[in-house]
Amino acid sequence: MKKYFIIAAAGALYYFLVTATGYSLPCPFRYLTGYLCPGCGITTLLLALAQGDFAAARSANIFLLYTLPFLAVSIVARAYFGSARTQYLDKLVYPCYAAALLIFGVYRNM
Repeated sequence: MKKYFIIAAAGALYYFLVTATGYSLPCPFRYLTGYLCPGCGITTLLLALAQGDFAAARSANIFLLYTLPFLAVSIVARAYFGSARTQYLDKLVYPCYAAALLIFGVYRNM
């Protein structure tokens, strides 16, 4: 449980730094290849959601916007129930999610 608190605190710190300075971390994949990675737009998506701007969040990364509730529920379930009771996430759901994310990454660059 402590690990999740540290991750949440780091996320909150990053949010405040981005909103205060306007500078966010660049995507190394995009820097090296010129293509959008499947996760490009995460910072813009989260900042837009924090401001209630769903149109901007949708244009930043549509796949992650619609699957964000699934990710949040799975993280909470893993923290609450532990890895023994959520092993189906590791064996079936997460690999399928990763494959869908990669397919989205290819599709958004076509």
